[in-house]
This record gives sequence, C-alpha cells and structure tokens, in this order.
Amino acid sequence: MNKNQYKPVCIVWHDARLYTGTYTKDECEKVKMCLFTTLGYLLEKDDITTIIAEEYNDEGDYRNIMLIPTGSIISIQNMKLVTAV
Repeated sequence: MNKNQYKPVCIVWHDARLYTGTYTKDECEKVKMCLFTTLGYLLEKDDITTIIAEEYNDEGDYRNIMLIPTGSIISIQNMKLVTAV
C-alpha cells in the first residue's frame, strides 16, 4: 500500500456569495459572506492558492481536488487520521 504523504486538515474559509435580484442599499448591507469548513489532505499552499484533496487511494492517486483562495482562509488545523488498517 502506498502511504499518503500529505496531512489531513480542516480549513475554515470565506466563500463568495451571489444574491440575484434587486435590493435596496440597506438590504445589501445586511448580506454576509458564507463561512465554510472543508476537510481534506493539504497538497499545496502558496500566497494565491491552497489545494486539498478529498481522498487518496492505495496507488498514490488523489480524487476530488479543491482550490481555495489562500487569502480567504481563516484557519487551517491539522487533524489526526484514524485508520482501521
């Protein structure tokens, strides 16, 4: 079995929102950014992009890759991976 070299992490970050329609200025000032919590394996992080993968297999491949704007990240916490193997 090919061992995963990347650490599991929990990332809390702000994502963009889109409100379609017409709104008053007061209504616009009440809308807020979404705060997301995403779990995955941290593959790479630089000043622009943080890349995580949802899964990895025994051949060393990764699946379901997500790119998060690094500037949108509030926190990254390392997680402990518990396996049955």
